[in-house]
Amino acid sequence: MYTVEFNKLPGFSNLYLDYITGDEEEQKKLKPYFNAFFKDNEDFFKVIDEKVRNYSTSRYFDKNILIDILKRQNVTFGGDDSTAANIELLKSDDTFTIVTGQQVSLYTGPLYTIYKTITAVKLAKNLKERFPQFNFVPVFWLEAEDHDLEEANHIYLIDKQNELVRVGFESEDNSGEENSRRNTKPVGSIRFDEMINSINEQLRSNLLDTDFKEKLMQLISTSYNEGNDFKSAFALTMNAIFRSYGVVFIDPSDPEIKRLLAPVFEKELTSSPKLCESLITISAELEKNYDLQVKPKVINLFFLHNENRLLIEPRDENRFALKNSKRRFEKEEILNVLQESPELFSPNVVLRPICQDYLFPTVAYVGGPGEISYFAQLKPAYEHYDITMPVIFPRASVSLIEGKISKFMNNFNVKFEEIFLRNVLVSKVVEKLSEVKVEEEITKYQDELNKMFYDMKNMTAKVDQSLLNIVDNMKEKTRQNIEQFKQKLINAQAKKSDNTTAQIDKVTNNIFPEHTLQERTLNIAYFLNKYDDAFIKKLFHEIDALNFNHQVIEM
Repeated sequence: MYTVEFNKLPGFSNLYLDYITGDEEEQKKLKPYFNAFFKDNEDFFKVIDEKVRNYSTSRYFDKNILIDILKRQNVTFGGDDSTAANIELLKSDDTFTIVTGQQVSLYTGPLYTIYKTITAVKLAKNLKERFPQFNFVPVFWLEAEDHDLEEANHIYLIDKQNELVRVGFESEDNSGEENSRRNTKPVGSIRFDEMINSINEQLRSNLLDTDFKEKLMQLISTSYNEGNDFKSAFALTMNAIFRSYGVVFIDPSDPEIKRLLAPVFEKELTSSPKLCESLITISAELEKNYDLQVKPKVINLFFLHNENRLLIEPRDENRFALKNSKRRFEKEEILNVLQESPELFSPNVVLRPICQDYLFPTVAYVGGPGEISYFAQLKPAYEHYDITMPVIFPRASVSLIEGKISKFMNNFNVKFEEIFLRNVLVSKVVEKLSEVKVEEEITKYQDELNKMFYDMKNMTAKVDQSLLNIVDNMKEKTRQNIEQFKQKLINAQAKKSDNTTAQIDKVTNNIFPEHTLQERTLNIAYFLNKYDDAFIKKLFHEIDALNFNHQVIEM
């Protein structure tokens, strides 16, 4: 394993870069937006100490009820003895949670879901070593009520021809009707019909034939089958992958969980728009230096109406309405519905962390770059609900380099960060394979031109120094023209060689698929099919949860 600094890679926000690798001045800029810093041991202890003092007093439910629900859910989700043991640990006031989560998706979605879970497990173990008087349990929050089906209904993998291929359900056609026809049903509750069988076959046909293929397909078809839903299939598959690591899964869409969360929902309805105003204030401050991730809502709750998840909006005279619906409520009516049917209410992105940390004594939340950016806006929400904001801990960021890719990089002297720069990649490959060494030849011409312009400047200075800037402009224009011409030469050479472009495409399909990092696109099925259980064991062995650079692991 070796590492690459994030600022050498594409697709990371300035806030994330400052948060994870910023200097003292940049950290100072972000400090007001977080309760604790993930690199500071004392800050972890501060959060633990605050949880010891206020977790019991800030919740309005018997913790044993939550534990009984977790036992029931995790039996359903295929949890093993290690999970059961960790649920038992939650009875103790000396036990704290390391929480992560993700929207439930087809075949567990992109690889970062796996890296989040590994980070949570390894951080829990690390904190136990740092604070042996306490216990730490990894918890996975199944985001079952998100309605972004377009994100959850497919995966990408590398097929038998080493090409990137999409596997999944057909995308909805929303053209012409903007948002009105998009899915607003919670994805987790969507049940698979007979179409899932053909999706499974689509997966099978695109996977390489290996010794582990049938075993993997058995795992997939056991979870993703007709009559099951996204939520259960996701949890069953994750449990099979992380068997013996003690991960506790929670389904927050469970009606019994919603009943525990009713006080949070009631406060959101009755105290509006106080929280929204606080979020707008902090967001305005944050926006002076960074792009915002979350747009504050007046009420941070959805309502499940006719199986659709619709935002609750305030109206005049203490009334409420559901967005894109004719349904209206008087204040007393909606509060009565909450008491009778709390399962109809669902938190949005702002309230979800509050619900999570109301239920659990959370010391750290393991999140990706986007989540870290939106947590920077949420400190007022924690203060509003009198809940201690946990340490926001960056998940491990990883790229997997297989042997054929590693060999390519060595042959052409390609650095990992150069894979994301196609022009550089093409130049290096062409330079190695071509008879004419374009880079080398152009450099000679540039050296000669530099000498020519140097002599020209000396001559001009003796005549009229006010004309020197004209020489500089001529030199710069000539340099730009030569660079453009050099790239045209290189591209022309690349077009002559199908082998060149084929090799480059194989590398970028694997490391930079869809012009984004591998971890955000590829699915674990590709790797389980090739490496079986050894794959997860290797990840646990190689990934360093306390290394805050991008980690490159050679398979």
